[in-house]
Amino acid sequence: MKRIFKYISDRTLSHIIRFNRMTQHFPEDVAEHSFYTAHFTQILCDLLAVRKIKIDALRAISMALLHDQEEALTGDIITPTKRGSEKISEAIDELNKDLIKLRFEGLPESLARAYVKLWLEEEASQTIEAQIVKVADKLSLIAKCFEEIEAGNSYFEEIYKEQFTSLKKLDYPWWKKIRPVVLPGAKKRS
Repeated sequence: MKRIFKYISDRTLSHIIRFNRMTQHFPEDVAEHSFYTAHFTQILCDLLAVRKIKIDALRAISMALLHDQEEALTGDIITPTKRGSEKISEAIDELNKDLIKLRFEGLPESLARAYVKLWLEEEASQTIEAQIVKVADKLSLIAKCFEEIEAGNSYFEEIYKEQFTSLKKLDYPWWKKIRPVVLPGAKKRS
């Protein structure tokens, strides 16, 4: 039982600041980002349910809550570093696959295995639930950028434009059905 409480009391993600090399008006930690990603996942699932598209919302929301858990061990590795070269990207991806298993130590083995499996599924982005989390993750990112831009921080404009453009171009069939409902308010910045 002590090991479970040790895991529960670990608030590392709330102390890891995202965009750690950029000037920010409103620093965002990984836990905050994970909350918004999970909430946006919930919204996307609800929009899809209205359109009778079958999804496992609980699975998707669980993935969203777990999607950056490895950062408790690695910190937030900024995208230019993480994706700077194919070799670095592959090495970081492999490291994360190894570390995610360590992240859930202290939890009952079956629960830890289930969480690792969800994390790996989200990373692979093959299921609709994993794809929903990927879109929600981007929505969380552009919402953060929008907030910074609105406060006069032009450092986030390029990231916003790149991410918004990638969301407009995503061709997941389910995304095409709800994209016109989700993105219109963001167009003024692109």
